[in-house]
Amino acid sequence: MEDKDFFNQFQNNDSIFIKNGSKMKERDLVFLDLEMTGLKIDNEIIEIGWLRVDQKTLEIKEEVNIKIKPKRIDLADRKALEIINYNEKDWEGADSLENAMKIFIEKCSGCILCGYNFVYDWAWLYNTLNNLGAFNPPFYYHKLDIMSMAYIVLKDEILIENFSLSDVCRFFDIKRDKCHNAFYDAKFTFEVYKKLIEKNKK
Repeated sequence: MEDKDFFNQFQNNDSIFIKNGSKMKERDLVFLDLEMTGLKIDNEIIEIGWLRVDQKTLEIKEEVNIKIKPKRIDLADRKALEIINYNEKDWEGADSLENAMKIFIEKCSGCILCGYNFVYDWAWLYNTLNNLGAFNPPFYYHKLDIMSMAYIVLKDEILIENFSLSDVCRFFDIKRDKCHNAFYDAKFTFEVYKKLIEKNKK
């Protein structure tokens, strides 16, 4: 199937992947993170990483990280590239944006997308898929923001103030040894999610 035809099939919202079908508690969770070439919405996604997790058992079903070849690296924010450790050598075999998004859709359709401060990543992901022709990407219509969960559970803790991923990882003694890498930030988000569930049960 041509890339255009693949994305164009997601132009309506009647799919059971989006709303009807399995109930929310029965769907897998996908902990997701993106790295971009800057903070403007027209900056490019340069890396996508995720963990697909069984919601009931918290068993990891799949771990994926894809580097994406930028089309206009000349328009990138140099500071952003420095933060994500972009270099031509590491991105030499990077995938195309179209293929990376196709893989993501094929592997995660129907899942509940989760992320840290996820409104930020979802804006880029939705804008990118929209530009490719997938106006209604086939993910469950409710999303989970783990930062919001952290605020609710930890708002009375005096040792935490800003609720960044780094702050919450420190609070839970999660060693965040790799930062601003899509897969590892998705992984740390999942680790925080598990800690929040444990703390909420006490």
